Formats: sequence, C-alpha cells, structure tokens
Amino acid sequence: MKFLVFLALVGVAAAQFGRPSGRGSQKPEDVTIVRQENENNGDGTYRYVWETSDGTKHEESGYLKPNGNEDPIQVAQGNYQYYSPEGELIQVQYLADENGFQPEGAHLPTPPPIPAEIQKALDIIYANIEKASSAPIPSRVAPPSGFRPPQRRH
Repeated sequence: MKFLVFLALVGVAAAQFGRPSGRGSQKPEDVTIVRQENENNGDGTYRYVWETSDGTKHEESGYLKPNGNEDPIQVAQGNYQYYSPEGELIQVQYLADENGFQPEGAHLPTPPPIPAEIQKALDIIYANIEKASSAPIPSRVAPPSGFRPPQRRH
C-alpha cells in the first residue's frame, strides 16, 4: 500500500514538473494584457494589436477593396501567436478576403505534391479547355449527310 501511495506522489510530481515552463505556462487567471492598441478610421480601414503576459499576441489590419459596381470587399490581414500546451510557439499569418480565410503556419497541414503524371494530364486538359473556349461556335450545325429524322407512327 505504501508503494502505491509513493507511486501516486511520484506521478503527481512528474506531471507538475513535466509542464512547460516559461511563457505560455501561466494559469489563465494569472494572464494579463500587457499591450493593447486599437485604431478604427471609420472608412473601413482599421488596425489593432494586443499582447498578453503569457506570450500570446494578435495583430490585424483591414481595408476596403473596390469590387467594381458592387459593395467593396472587407480585407483583413494579420498574424497571431500563442504557446501550445506542450510549450511550442505556434505562429499564424493570415489573409481574409473574397477568397475566404487563408492561414499560413509551420504547424498547419499541407496537401502532398501532385504527381508529375497527374500534373501533366491536368495541364493538357486545361490547355484543351482554353482552346475550345476560344474556338468560334457555329451558329447552326448541319446534320450528317443521309440523316433522316425518325418517322412518327400513328
């Protein structure tokens, strides 16, 4: 029994000492805001920055992008960082516009490269699509010679 209690204490101590140290290891209730800036120009342009004592940071700026005769598109770009539970610094840069949210970061998964044979086939397909779309479309196609429409039965 004493051995089990000893193992339990060792487990608790190991878990406590196994926590990441330094920035990012603060308890949520101990985290404070160390920097905050906010600028809104009222014309669709803005910028804000905030940073907390645990190393978390977020910075973003935005502007309105013309969209022809339609309403302008709000564009936001920025970056943020935080520490994972394992103590690893996670950094993300992003752009958000008419194409959606586009994050970039070393920790984000990426698709595997397209095999050369598949890429070659795709290039051929797209080249043929471009050729077909630039070819003139005949206004009326003549039926093949000897063609007779089917007869209706009464």
